[in-house]
Amino acid sequence: MEWFRTLRPGIAESDIRRLCTVDALPSLCGDIYEITQQAGDKNPAEISCVWGLFATDVEPIRNGVRYALITCPNALQWTVTTRNGETTLHCSINDAHPDADFAASIGMFLDKFHDGLAEAAGI
Repeated sequence: MEWFRTLRPGIAESDIRRLCTVDALPSLCGDIYEITQQAGDKNPAEISCVWGLFATDVEPIRNGVRYALITCPNALQWTVTTRNGETTLHCSINDAHPDADFAASIGMFLDKFHDGLAEAAGI
């Protein structure tokens, strides 16, 4: 299943990469409580969030970044990309028909991330 949110005006790619780090996650989204383990040479960071503890990674991609909850059984990931004057948040999981409460919690998570990113970017 997929979820989308849009920020207008868009955020520059360089600002997305500056703002969207693993360390910044708790300040960008209230559903991410803390970084419980910093990333190491061969180990991803670990975050505590609304769904539990997960190894987490962020990687640069074309026009932005991709976050992944690596150890999430639902393979939850979200991207923050900019194009044509707008920034798109795209989140997906590996289940086309998730439990309604879980789906709603993902929508609320993305809303909080959207609002936190807009505030951090000064939009």
